[in-house]
Amino acid sequence: MAESNVQVVHIDVTRLEHKIDQLTTTTQKLNTMINDTNIKIEATNHNIQVLTEKFLEMANDQKRQAALQQASTELVRVRQELEQNYGNYKVIRETMLGVLQATDLALVKKTTISRVSEELMLSTPTYWLAPCLVAVAAWIGNDRDLAQRAIAEAVKRDEERTAITMALICRRNNRVETCYEWLSIYFSHQNAANFSEGSFAYIDAYVNGVFGPDEKHMCDDYVMQWMNEIRGNSSNLEASQEKLWKEYCSRFNSDISRLYPDLGDTVTEYQNIDEYIGRILAVDSIAENLTGINNAYIDQNRLKTKIDESLIQLISKYNEDEEPLRKEEAYHATVKRFDGDKEKAEQYIIKKEQARQQQTLNLVEQMSNVILTEKDTSPSERKTAVSFLSGYIRKGFHTYISEKKEAFPNQITLNVDGWTGTTEDGNNAEELCRAFETELTQRRTQALEKASRSNEKAMMIGAIVLAVLGVLGLFAFAGLGILLLAGAGFLVFCSFNAKKKTAEKLEAIEQDYTVRIANGKAKINQATTQWKEAQNVVYQFESKPVREIIA
Repeated sequence: MAESNVQVVHIDVTRLEHKIDQLTTTTQKLNTMINDTNIKIEATNHNIQVLTEKFLEMANDQKRQAALQQASTELVRVRQELEQNYGNYKVIRETMLGVLQATDLALVKKTTISRVSEELMLSTPTYWLAPCLVAVAAWIGNDRDLAQRAIAEAVKRDEERTAITMALICRRNNRVETCYEWLSIYFSHQNAANFSEGSFAYIDAYVNGVFGPDEKHMCDDYVMQWMNEIRGNSSNLEASQEKLWKEYCSRFNSDISRLYPDLGDTVTEYQNIDEYIGRILAVDSIAENLTGINNAYIDQNRLKTKIDESLIQLISKYNEDEEPLRKEEAYHATVKRFDGDKEKAEQYIIKKEQARQQQTLNLVEQMSNVILTEKDTSPSERKTAVSFLSGYIRKGFHTYISEKKEAFPNQITLNVDGWTGTTEDGNNAEELCRAFETELTQRRTQALEKASRSNEKAMMIGAIVLAVLGVLGLFAFAGLGILLLAGAGFLVFCSFNAKKKTAEKLEAIEQDYTVRIANGKAKINQATTQWKEAQNVVYQFESKPVREIIA
């Protein structure tokens, strides 16, 4: 056999380990450098973010400053335009208010008022209020011809505003007949389908006598005309109003559960009973509420003050042709107020405009809102609305009462502890109680029979068998005999224990059914008594005319 040549290779691992250590050190240094770099990047990013925020803040600040400067400049320009183009409008408004106050106090000469008004008339050839001012001055100076010519010119420029202005001025001077003539002209311009809260305020003042007695019934005729127009233009008006006032009445629904608690617990038809009687019991509350509105005290002085304030607002209101500049003035002034923040200024203006705008609905909707709204409304407006809508309110009320009448049951079904019985007038309570007791007695008998079925006899027989076998076993194999006797003893113990438990169970069943029968009979008696009471409420209500809810 040839001798094998085995070469032994010696590897110097020391140098290899050294290289690995160097590589590990280099890797650790590299990781440290990466971590340091990441920290520096994070710091740089933070600094960039801070710089960005400061830059944006500076840019926004510059933007606000520029907007503020522009608003200040534009405000000066707009106000100059207003003064140049409409300065005399403002003077006329202030002069008219001054004249009205002066006539109240009698502190200014008639000639002075006449001279000032005529000068202003020359300077404003299109403004509707200028000839009104001349007319008032002519009235004060007893110049009938000038007054008529001035009024004719004012009507030509703006008949609607001239009419309501002159109506309110005549009211202040107790010129009732003339006041109603102007009020009639103003009402002739109103659209029943597009009625503002301000226009309804004048109707309210009229109805409550602020303008004096309307002997010719001019305004009454307009109100009825508007109501007829709305009826004619809306085929759904009657139905929608009926539904609206039916829902209004439902706010007053009375809860009968405290009056008839056992009906709610035992009667299948309880919901129908509750809905009808709950409405019957609500009638007084509905009537008292509406009668309270109708009989509310109306403060005439307060109403007159409100109408005078309306005159001041009417006179002080900007004219349409100056409105664009007035809006522009308000915008620039608001931008200044918010230090150049245009977004905040625009939001403020929108919010203010929404609050200023009057809600425009048809006249019937406007009056309905006065009664239904949760906002504070004047007693006089609520009274006025009820007086015109009384027919709709009554119809909704009668629907509210009658729609649940047919569902009110002629007889009720009692459900007590799984037993059911019926009654028409509650007079068969004893019969129902007997039927209930009979059924529960049968259930008790069945329960007792079931509970008495136990294996105690079987255990006793088993015990006897084991005992006999145990005795015999003692002679053959003592250990087995003792074991069998022990088993017999155990079965005897179990038998007596089962007998005891069965007796206890039977006693518990007896007690339970005794209580259930007593409680059930009491429930039947209470429910039938309450059913009689409920029927009596319905009978008393239906046997006489329904109470008039609006006095």
